[in-house]
Amino acid sequence: MKIADIRATSVAVPVRHPPWIKLWFQRTHVKRTIVEVMTDSGLVGLGETRGRYSAGLINGELRDALLGTDPLDRAGAVARCVDPVDDFGFPEDNVRRVALGGIEVALWDIAGKQAGKPLYELLGGKVRPKALFAGYGYPIDPVNGLSSKEIPAAFARRAREIVAEQNAEWFEFKIARHDMDTDIATILATREALGPSVKIAVDANMAYTLEQANRIFQATALERLDNFEEPVPGLADLAALRRAHGVPVSTHCTLVDAVRPYPEIDAVASDPPLHGGIQGTLDLMRAVAAAGRGFWLRSTWELGIAWAVHCHLGIARPEFTRASQGLIDLLGDDLVLGPTWTVRDGGVVPPATPGLGVELDRDALRSCAVP
Repeated sequence: MKIADIRATSVAVPVRHPPWIKLWFQRTHVKRTIVEVMTDSGLVGLGETRGRYSAGLINGELRDALLGTDPLDRAGAVARCVDPVDDFGFPEDNVRRVALGGIEVALWDIAGKQAGKPLYELLGGKVRPKALFAGYGYPIDPVNGLSSKEIPAAFARRAREIVAEQNAEWFEFKIARHDMDTDIATILATREALGPSVKIAVDANMAYTLEQANRIFQATALERLDNFEEPVPGLADLAALRRAHGVPVSTHCTLVDAVRPYPEIDAVASDPPLHGGIQGTLDLMRAVAAAGRGFWLRSTWELGIAWAVHCHLGIARPEFTRASQGLIDLLGDDLVLGPTWTVRDGGVVPPATPGLGVELDRDALRSCAVP
């Protein structure tokens, strides 16, 4: 079996907005790249990666490097497409790695179809009944007509709806979009609305100074945050906050050697495209676990193909220490046929069909395709 062709399609998929909310960066569309790897045996693998920029690389030099090669030789594909010298002085290699991630996922899909096994079986088999996902909320936009005093209660009502809809054990949400008093009031209102049994996490995307972060930790101490993701930019300051307040903290820094000197940092969260697909993510997860840290997947607005990867990883890998992030319910379309794999009862159970278990919706792909 050989790779006969590779095709990448850039897409922009509309985002569904609840009537009173706009997303943090005024996001109206999700921009991704959908990948199809065709073989001479008739098997087709599906992949997906970040951004629209990946399509040019995939349709050009990456395709040229892989035509006629064995689709089951994933390590060989990586070697042909990414310079084996992993040098901090060549950050442009990361762009190639992200593009390759879409192809690499498609090769796993082919491997599952060839073996007649779902992806989670290739990843080690089920280690839990379902892939666990947190309910997720974005802040209410300041220009939607609600005053700062009204925002916390309105957000807390939405948080309660999401948790009830998904039966989620975790609820995570962005902060640092409003003034600090509103953020603090929102955390307090959300804890009151959800009660003590639901775990609550917040993510500030490094928006606070150390002084500001200390204020938020102090003001919400009685409400028992279960995780605070990247309140500040520096790893040393992140560790200092953990020591001072006892609240678990996490980072998107995936250089394990950089995190290792700070044992206070509890966990690392990342996503497969950053690591060239599934194998790179498995390698990262093992390294993070060996360093004694937790791990879960963050969401970068996955469509149906990449969402399937998250679900298969989540049900198969023991390195997960809590529910991952998921934004699938906010998409206007996932670009795959059949019902969306929505989060219910706190998670998702992937089907036992071979490979990723999803089929491309070509009509939806055509309608969302962009140059």
